[in-house]
Amino acid sequence: MTKTIYRSIYVVLVAAALIVDLGFFGFRINWPYLNYYTLLSNIACMIFFAALLFGRRDAPRVEGAMVFCITVTGIIYATLLAPDDLAEGHFWKFDNLVLHYVSPLMVIADWVVFSARGRVRAADPLCWLFMPLGYFGYILLRSTFAGDIGDTGSAFPYHFIDPAVQGGWGPMLLGVGGLAVGMAVLGYIIFFVDRLLTLR
Repeated sequence: MTKTIYRSIYVVLVAAALIVDLGFFGFRINWPYLNYYTLLSNIACMIFFAALLFGRRDAPRVEGAMVFCITVTGIIYATLLAPDDLAEGHFWKFDNLVLHYVSPLMVIADWVVFSARGRVRAADPLCWLFMPLGYFGYILLRSTFAGDIGDTGSAFPYHFIDPAVQGGWGPMLLGVGGLAVGMAVLGYIIFFVDRLLTLR
């Protein structure tokens, strides 16, 4: 029962934040926002936990992927994006805090407290990399054919993957390579924590 209540709160919170962020209350949906990894990762987690609430069996390996996916969101936001939002006054908005901080922390807590241990395989962290790298490939393709995202003036959703901001394609791709290595390390941290928690 506790697990059901916790996951229900999570789904409601994230759904509310997505509704606010996408502009439903303003009756003008911000469809371009769906090009942001933050929204896509939160939607994936919300759907996963909603599916668990509606009778799908717990899937520890899939939950591991969700933990990885949403933790990437939280870490990248906190380290690369939050300073700009603080300066511009967007940081303390309800939807911003839920999608970048509350959601990652709640997913991690669910994984630690409720998920079955020892199910994550050694190869899983490398498979998880296909989520952010697939997103990056999509953004590269989209930037070539679809132009600017909304009225941002850029075809790239984040400054750290925008060649114009990073000084060209070489520095940008080098930075993305560094992020990929960091994500692989994160994936194996999740794997080893899963193994350690198995020993409790």
